[in-house]
Amino acid sequence: MASFVINTREDLDAISGTHAHRSFMEALKGSMSKRINTQTYPDNYGQPGYEGPVIEPIWQDVEDLSTIERFSFSKSDFE
Repeated sequence: MASFVINTREDLDAISGTHAHRSFMEALKGSMSKRINTQTYPDNYGQPGYEGPVIEPIWQDVEDLSTIERFSFSKSDFE
């Protein structure tokens, strides 16, 4: 099985039509959002000596197009 190093759009275009290309495109599509914790915590939360309550995270999905843009794609390329 051949392996490919994909650092640029040109690298990706060079393997067009292959399983590796399809897999990489799926990974790029998956990179278009990230999950961040938007919970507010006290300054000393998680530090030794903290005696307050456990505070559950609040997860929110946020759009992040930086990875696909690095490969010269836009959001519309994945719709």
